[in-house]
Amino acid sequence: MAGADEAGSVASFRGALRSRLDGLVGYAELLRGDAEEGGRAELAGVFASIGASALALRDPLLGALGPEEAAEPGAEGGGSPPRIPEEWAASAREAYEVLYELVGLVQDAKGLAAGTGSPGLAKGVSRLSEAANAVLELVESLDAAAPGQGRAAGAAGPGLAEGRLGGEELAPAPRPGRILVVDDDPIDRELLARHLARQGHDIRVAPDGETALELLGSEDFDVMILDVMMPGMHGYQLLELVRREERLRELRVIVISALADTESVARCIQLGAEDYLPREFEPVVLKARIESCLERKRLGEERELYVAALLEAQERLRVELRRGAAYVRSLLPPRLDLPGIRSDWMFIPSAALGGDAFGYNRVGGGRLALYLLDVSGHGIEAALFSVTVLNLLKAMALPGADFADPASVLSRLNESFRMEEQNNLYFTAWYGVYDPSERRLDYASAGSPPAVLVLPGGGAIELSSGGAIVGMDPETRYANLSSPVPPRSRLYLFSDGAYEFRSRAGGILGLEPFVGLLSARAAAAEGEPALDGILSDAQALASGKRFADDVSLVEFLFD
Repeated sequence: MAGADEAGSVASFRGALRSRLDGLVGYAELLRGDAEEGGRAELAGVFASIGASALALRDPLLGALGPEEAAEPGAEGGGSPPRIPEEWAASAREAYEVLYELVGLVQDAKGLAAGTGSPGLAKGVSRLSEAANAVLELVESLDAAAPGQGRAAGAAGPGLAEGRLGGEELAPAPRPGRILVVDDDPIDRELLARHLARQGHDIRVAPDGETALELLGSEDFDVMILDVMMPGMHGYQLLELVRREERLRELRVIVISALADTESVARCIQLGAEDYLPREFEPVVLKARIESCLERKRLGEERELYVAALLEAQERLRVELRRGAAYVRSLLPPRLDLPGIRSDWMFIPSAALGGDAFGYNRVGGGRLALYLLDVSGHGIEAALFSVTVLNLLKAMALPGADFADPASVLSRLNESFRMEEQNNLYFTAWYGVYDPSERRLDYASAGSPPAVLVLPGGGAIELSSGGAIVGMDPETRYANLSSPVPPRSRLYLFSDGAYEFRSRAGGILGLEPFVGLLSARAAAAEGEPALDGILSDAQALASGKRFADDVSLVEFLFD
């Protein structure tokens, strides 16, 4: 059984032979295509015969070398003489006749090409001649390395897909890209580069990993086609270095290698390769892979543009919402500090904009109107609606309403803002009028939480008239109720967000515990505002860091 060195050397011979034969076929097919395009039928026929002869040699010669063994990346032939199978000598002798005929055909092609006066064609035939001679020399060297003689040949990477790269005319790429071809074999490298260039791609080539890194550092590429088996820096190492660079994170890498075992494929994919193709690939498959890479890159670029535009739009929206919130806050009243009455308030929208609003203004005869409303929903729509109603109340611009009569105000609001005419929005409201001369508070409510009057000696009175929500039933009638306001008492107006939240104990806190909290904090405040303590107590009871609904809380201190 052959040792590891012998197996590696035979694999190197196989790779060299495959590379030279495929290179010969590839050049012949490329030149045949050029000749046909130039209308040189005789020359095209010679090139076709050269390609056919090389293909006829391929399977018998490679098959005589025995089962295929994959060489490690960068492996070179050498060391102990390889154990060439006995069948090789017979196959090689049978191949010589075809080989010498092939060399003769190349000489015929040289003469015909010289007669065309085309420097490009002459140069191509010269390369074809070099490839034919390389095949002949290698077969002779392998024949000399038959059993008992042991001569090593230099290794080269396996060739490209039976030379079909040059023979199959593929449609131009729908989206040409910039492609870097990295391969240490000059024949494979040029064949692949020319094949891709014919499809419209912009191609650069690198013979090794170090050159590829220099090009990647100075130019932008969409796709890199990478050979794994290279001397020096092999493909695995180059892949690792590429994936460490943030600038190259969008570079798509397609690996083409003779190493077809599952471990090699998995390693390349883990290192960041987009795809992995064996040397025996179909050109149409490579074309599809490249187009897929370019399409994904295009989609990625479009996605980045979309995300950038979305972030920009979100930032504009945030700015507009902040401005809108600042405008809503500017409509809220200043804190009162008048003889006989002071006020304080807190306004905490659950979103950038909320549907709560409140205010107070004089309505004649020294009386003061006090009100709070809460529009259904949250956000811009609710905020716009609440601002509309707030401005009407502040300006006392609601036709037919007596602003010193709470029931009259709620009735006119209910008639003016029917929910079916307001995109199904509705609101709750509490409206009161305080007469300091009589220390009396007249009030009416429309589906809102009650106001809470905390008495100086302890205890609290809930003030609610039980009216329906504004906008739901145009036939609703509202009634006024009255309450005396003792000295040193406090009045609290609040939206339901102040107590309808999930508590740490589980369930919703509820109105009664909140009223108890108000009373306790008011009693302990000793003539000073109590809102900070009330808010702190409520937040301590809440299960979350933010209130689920808008929270408005207004405090009036009566001397």
